Amino acid sequence: MPHMVISYAKQVADTVDMAGLVQAVWDTSDKTGLFKPQAIKVRAFPVEHYLTANTDQPFVHIDAKLFSGRTDDQKQAMIQDLFDTVKSFVADDVSISVEAIDMNQATYIKS
Repeated sequence: MPHMVISYAKQVADTVDMAGLVQAVWDTSDKTGLFKPQAIKVRAFPVEHYLTANTDQPFVHIDAKLFSGRTDDQKQAMIQDLFDTVKSFVADDVSISVEAIDMNQATYIKS
């Protein structure tokens, strides 16, 4: 854990190195010191159909899913670092958002 799930307007991939962004999000997550490197997972999914504020403004959004236990200050610093990382990759007209989501370890299973 964590799962950094990047969703993005499909056309963003026309101008952004998505593999580079995935690596940069992984690197940023690692640099926080909040996670063991072997536990960090990053995935990116294009979104073909969407509305952002009832417009077709392109976007990048990260759901930072992590087990509870980090402080609000730690999560705020993490999401700001992730936001800044995305901002360095995308054009100014791209909407960026990042959300830290606490997961309940008791209701999560994996093999």
